[in-house]
Amino acid sequence: MTFDFKNYTLLFLLFFLSTLQTNAQWMRAEVNQDVYLRDYADKDSRIIMSMEKGRGLLALPISKDDVYIRIWDYQTGKRGYAYNKYITLIDTLVKGDLTNLEVKGSLKRGGTTLHIENTEKQDVHVEIDQVPYALMPYQEITLRLKSGDHGIWISKDGAFPFWGNLGLADSAEYVLKIANEEDVLVSELKPIYSMQDTVRMEFHHVDTVNITPKVKIDTARIVTNKHPQDLEKAKSTVGLRGYVKLNSIFDFNGLSDVDRFVPVEIPVGDVRNTQDRGFYMGARQSRLGFSSKVKAKTGYLNLYIEGDFAGGNTSQMYFRLRQAYAEYGYLTVGQTWTTFSNLEALPLTVDREGPNSSVAIRQGMIRYEKKVGDNQNVFAVAVESPTILFTDSVAIDQRQLAPDVVSRYKWTYADGHLQVSGLFRLLSYTNKNDNVNSEVGYGINLSGKQYLTANEDNILYFQGIYGKGISRYVRGFRNYNFDAFFSPEGNIFIPQTAGGYFSLEHHWSKKLFSNITAGVTWLETANWQEDNAYQSSYYGSFNSYWFAFDRMQLGLGYIYGVRRNKDNERGYASRFQMYIRYDI
Repeated sequence: MTFDFKNYTLLFLLFFLSTLQTNAQWMRAEVNQDVYLRDYADKDSRIIMSMEKGRGLLALPISKDDVYIRIWDYQTGKRGYAYNKYITLIDTLVKGDLTNLEVKGSLKRGGTTLHIENTEKQDVHVEIDQVPYALMPYQEITLRLKSGDHGIWISKDGAFPFWGNLGLADSAEYVLKIANEEDVLVSELKPIYSMQDTVRMEFHHVDTVNITPKVKIDTARIVTNKHPQDLEKAKSTVGLRGYVKLNSIFDFNGLSDVDRFVPVEIPVGDVRNTQDRGFYMGARQSRLGFSSKVKAKTGYLNLYIEGDFAGGNTSQMYFRLRQAYAEYGYLTVGQTWTTFSNLEALPLTVDREGPNSSVAIRQGMIRYEKKVGDNQNVFAVAVESPTILFTDSVAIDQRQLAPDVVSRYKWTYADGHLQVSGLFRLLSYTNKNDNVNSEVGYGINLSGKQYLTANEDNILYFQGIYGKGISRYVRGFRNYNFDAFFSPEGNIFIPQTAGGYFSLEHHWSKKLFSNITAGVTWLETANWQEDNAYQSSYYGSFNSYWFAFDRMQLGLGYIYGVRRNKDNERGYASRFQMYIRYDI
């Protein structure tokens, strides 16, 4: 879940301002008739979402005569206004009292130490005395506070909030644990008792005392063997993420790759409807990731490493590296998704390859990215791995003279976003005289996501791409040596590439949605290329997903593809696919 810190700040500012009025208090409420949640107390203001009858929420009544009432939908974290008459007030939000003043320490330290632990797998927002703190899943933070009473508010999307009073003793130490029980946030305050004895006493029975003496060792005689490139001592806690994914397919007519549906591989000719027909089931796509967050002077250093078991052929199932990167401030360093892509504009497909014209590759990079101004617009620029792919018998050193330079700008508005990405690269090669030459490659990618209805149940994803010498960035072309070709005269031919896709997604309920996706790719061909050279392909899929419970997904999909060669000869393939996924 992405933690919307800005929106939460606005929420608590609203809460603070409301407390200045003697008759204002957050109250539990319920929708008594279907109604819209709006940006402002005006019938012409933007609709944020629709709220169905019976929906529970929080309301902030100021006056009984107001036409509109302030609303916080704690299930989604969205805030706004709704017609007062369509909201039934139930009771005042109960105030909790977390107080333990019996653990005053013997040593005067001029304050209290409070460890706050988020035991949830979602981000939690904690505000103490109107100072906000954002806790990531399973994260712990330590605060030094003054003794006495403190106001506290705890919230997260999808759960009823907790608020009240926090009473702390002087020179004491506490642990505040935050948990979620049946969609209600609960908190537990426990003191930490400190002892300064030289032995630890464990009372197992009333009349029995076991004493454990101190262990003494001469640390000067301990030997440590360490290579300069060995791992350093751990400086932070590590988060584990991933999933177990069972993937199963049935090919009706002919693809050999059981992990991906790639139209380039569709057989063309007499064997197109007979090759590799059949059933497959395996868990090669299961993933494992490790994350860490290290506090620095001006922020946090975020590190992430991810791999899966899809390396090698179907029978080998080698573990392979997918992502390994570090983020600090505006900088990303390592291997992750290319800056030329737009991950938010990619539809979810049962086939992990997705639309054949999508841009979704991972490679080494150094990227600078930040939000622009006071809005959600984003600018990024990066230097990335410059690997090139050729089709030729001549041995080519794929180390290039210069990295690929990529940039993008994303405009975000109320109902979606639009992104433009640009790519510039040099394709260096060794000619038949053993001289190194370079040719220019370039590309542009226009993509976005658009909500078609106010309740966000209908979404359009789209992308259009055009360029020259950029085939390895296109999902359906990668690893097929289409960046450039050598002509019979020894010259290099860099083909133009174009493609696009659109996807319509409809949400039937909170746990069930479907989409239909269509895409096309095209590659320029030269006169001297053979008639069976690839020229274009078409992709279509229908997918449905059921999120049965918090950690389980079921996906069903039907995929159809066409490959067309230079001589207009075509091959067809279709596949039924299903996956079952359980998150760690």
